[in-house]
Amino acid sequence: MSGITLEFLQNLLKDDYPDVTVQDFEGAPGTKRGDNYTSMVFRIQLKGVQKHRDPDASGETTQPWTGSIIYKCLPDSIERRKTFKSEELFCNEVAFYNKIWPALNDFQQQRKVKSPFKAIPKCYLAQDDLVILKDLKQQMFVMPDRRQGLTIEQCYFVLKNLSQFHALSLAMKHYNPEEFYELLNVQDGISEVLFTGDNEDYYKSYYREATRNAVDMVEEELAGCEDKEKYLSKFREFCSEETFFQMMVSLVTPREPLAVINHGDCWTNNFLFRYVDGDIAEMVIVDFQLVRYASPALDLAYLLYVCLTREQRTEHLPSLLEYYSEELYKRLMELSDDGSVFSGMDKDTLNELFQEEFHRSGKFGLGSALDMYPIMTCDSNEAPNLYQAKDTELVPPHESTPVSTSNAACRKKMTDLVRELVDGGVL
Repeated sequence: MSGITLEFLQNLLKDDYPDVTVQDFEGAPGTKRGDNYTSMVFRIQLKGVQKHRDPDASGETTQPWTGSIIYKCLPDSIERRKTFKSEELFCNEVAFYNKIWPALNDFQQQRKVKSPFKAIPKCYLAQDDLVILKDLKQQMFVMPDRRQGLTIEQCYFVLKNLSQFHALSLAMKHYNPEEFYELLNVQDGISEVLFTGDNEDYYKSYYREATRNAVDMVEEELAGCEDKEKYLSKFREFCSEETFFQMMVSLVTPREPLAVINHGDCWTNNFLFRYVDGDIAEMVIVDFQLVRYASPALDLAYLLYVCLTREQRTEHLPSLLEYYSEELYKRLMELSDDGSVFSGMDKDTLNELFQEEFHRSGKFGLGSALDMYPIMTCDSNEAPNLYQAKDTELVPPHESTPVSTSNAACRKKMTDLVRELVDGGVL
C-alpha cells in the first residue's frame, strides 16, 4: 500500500466526512486466500476525530471517529500480474468506475426512473494500479460462503439487480447510441480481456490442464454407470483443445439486438447482501474486472450454472429465467420515452430472444465452470497466494495453471452440470 498517507486519506474522504480529521490508519488483507485471484484487496482501518457543533454551547467539541475503506491494487509480484493478466483486468475495472457506471447512472437519472439501480459501491478513486471503494462491511453487508454457493432467495435478488443493470445499457444503446458506443472505445472504455483470439496461445496450456482435470473428475464420478460414455464423449468433444478456446471467443462476441454491458464474473464472492431480521434488505455487486459487451445470457449462465446446484436448477430454473425476463422488460418500460419498449421489442419477442440466448450460452456456463468449480470448492491452501512478496514468486507467466482439486463436491458439481446440459440438448 505504498503511497498511502494521512494527507492522501484526508483528501480522499473530505466530501463524505468533512468534519473528520484522520489521525492514523492500518491495513490488513480484506479477503481470505482463495476468495480473489487477480488483485490484492486490503481493508484500511482509519482512526481520527470528528467535530460536532453544539447549539447549546459555544464552540465545537470533538469525539473519537473510526472508519474503513477497501483498497484494491495489483499484486506485488510482477510474474503473478502477468500470469492472471491483472493489469488488463484492472484497466477494465478502472474504465467501469470512471466512465461506464457514471454514464449509465446519468442515463437513468435523465430518464427519471422512480427506483434507480444503485447496487454499485461508491468508488473514491480508480486509476491504473488501484481502486479505492467504500467499505460495505460498515453497513453490515456480508459475502456468502464461496463453498455454499447462493440460496434461491439470494439468486432472485441477484437476477433483479442484473436485469436493471442490463436494461440500462440496452436502453441507452437505443436512445443514445452515439454516447453508448463511446463507452466501448478501445482507448478508455471496456474490452474483452480473456476470450480473444490473441490469447489462444497464451491460455493453451492453462485450458489444456483445466479441461483434463474436469474430464478426469467426470470420468471418476461416472465410473460404473451404464451411460458413462453418453456423457463423457460429448464432454470430451466440448473440451477439445482444437475448438474449446475459439468456442468461448465466439460465445462472448456481441450478438444484436440484445447485447449489453455484462458484469462478466457473476459468482458468489462478487455479491454482498445486507439483512434485516433475517431477510435480504439489499445487495451490492462488486468486482468489474471482467465487464464485457456481450449477451446478457452470459451473466445468467455463469450465475445459474456456477452458483446453484443441479437440485436448485431442477426445481427453480424456469421460474428464475421467467423472473429475469419480466424484470428486464419492466425496467425497459420505465426507461422508455412513451411507456413502451422500443420498436420490435415487445414482451414476447424479448422473452423469446432471451430464451434462445440462454440456451446457446449454456456452453459458456460450462466453460466457466471448468475454472470456477475448483475455485469454489478448493481448500484455501490450494489457491494461489496473491499477497506473497515479489521475491518469493516461483511461477513464470508462461506456466500459469488453473486451480486444481478433485474433491467430492467438485466432482459432483461438474458431473451434474455435464449430465444436465447433455440431457437438455445444450451439448
